Amino acid sequence: MTDEVRSGLPMVVPEPLSDLETLQARLAVAEQREEAVRMVLRALIASLRPFGFDKKRFKRCVFEEGQDTPDEGPASVRHTVLNQEARRVLREAR
Repeated sequence: MTDEVRSGLPMVVPEPLSDLETLQARLAVAEQREEAVRMVLRALIASLRPFGFDKKRFKRCVFEEGQDTPDEGPASVRHTVLNQEARRVLREAR
């Protein structure tokens, strides 16, 4: 990081990411998206019963996975994917 002075106040300007760092960040996000889809699939499998699909159990499983998901960093993207994919499963289960 470099320090620049503008109007008498120091300003911290982040250095641009290299191509490798950018790709690593994108890979980390893609891996977390994949993990979120796996979580939804595990919740779906846990919710299947011999006579149908237990929506309450599915919602509870997804909610618990969301509680264990961090709010910062690449893993935070799991919240969005969990929500989107769980809604898709519930919409198709009608």
